[in-house]
Amino acid sequence: METQTKLFWLELVGGILGWVWILASVAALYFLVMSVFSDSPWSRFFWAFGTGVIAKWLAKGFRDNQIRVGFIAELMAKGFSQEEATKEWFQRYMGNKT
Repeated sequence: METQTKLFWLELVGGILGWVWILASVAALYFLVMSVFSDSPWSRFFWAFGTGVIAKWLAKGFRDNQIRVGFIAELMAKGFSQEEATKEWFQRYMGNKT
């Protein structure tokens, strides 16, 4: 797949998941208030909260992957091979984690 196309799809899916996270968070707050002050079931809150957590996790993963693809494409444009660019990304990624 072409790099620009891959970056486009990662951005699109990450953005959609970001909006799902925002909407699920607002819905979770609403269902929390309704469960505490009304006779609404708690399951709605837990479903909305769980959806928000999963959407946030996936959106972050897509964003990280988008950054990785862009970084590797930039290094390859500078003359690195695919393997060298991947190793450089891995070294920088692991360097930030520790």
